[in-house]
Amino acid sequence: MASTLLYTFRVISFDENQIKIQNSQTLMSDTNSPTFSGYFSDDKWSEENLPAIEFRSPEDEAWYAVEISEMCDALLISFNGFTEEYEEFYTPDSFKNSDEIQEFEERLRVTSQQMQDLECPMVVDSTKVCATCPSVTGEVKFYDATVVSVERMKHEWDEEGNEVCGCDFQLRWKQGPCANKVTTAKVGDICLRPESDDNQMNPKVVSFLKEARRKVNGGTCQQGEETEWQKMFKMMNSAIQNNLGISAPEYQIYG
Repeated sequence: MASTLLYTFRVISFDENQIKIQNSQTLMSDTNSPTFSGYFSDDKWSEENLPAIEFRSPEDEAWYAVEISEMCDALLISFNGFTEEYEEFYTPDSFKNSDEIQEFEERLRVTSQQMQDLECPMVVDSTKVCATCPSVTGEVKFYDATVVSVERMKHEWDEEGNEVCGCDFQLRWKQGPCANKVTTAKVGDICLRPESDDNQMNPKVVSFLKEARRKVNGGTCQQGEETEWQKMFKMMNSAIQNNLGISAPEYQIYG
């Protein structure tokens, strides 16, 4: 009697641009089964050209640099420089209505960039910035603010020939302990917002928001429309076939 060949695949890691699968190719009459590990990579998931993301935490309304991970339809936000206990996990069911989704969307944006001394002329009245707010505890946290006025001073040059800005920037704070107050900041305290965030958001965030809105609106997948799970399984199946080079007669996939 011929032995039955069974292929069993298990997802052993799933990150931003790779699915790692493990295959146990087992002959029913043989208990010593070889194992095989393969990788699947999709160029459209590559984040090399995507801008970094920052997130305004609901805990203190400060902005933090984060990493975005997608777990099926859910979103995991990891704060750079912080341990896993500070991670925040959101599912499409986390929101009660469209307003909550919109509020969450506004907490994610392309990362602000540290202002350089030579960029001083670009910062004028009404310029929106993200800056460090004065803190009695000495904590360095970033909040949104608007430039009210600039006290210009003649720029100097350091020993290496770099331009040094000594101007004073009056900022009205939108959030944080100084909300609605005006304080003075220096160039080193200020980060500049990108000229436009349009079409720069991480695709994982875009996909998550789309699914969240569909859930809130009581929608279901239209006929022929794939869920995120179905898309993942399709890619896994492609990875399996590409790595094995054959069509498995039977396989099981475990999440």
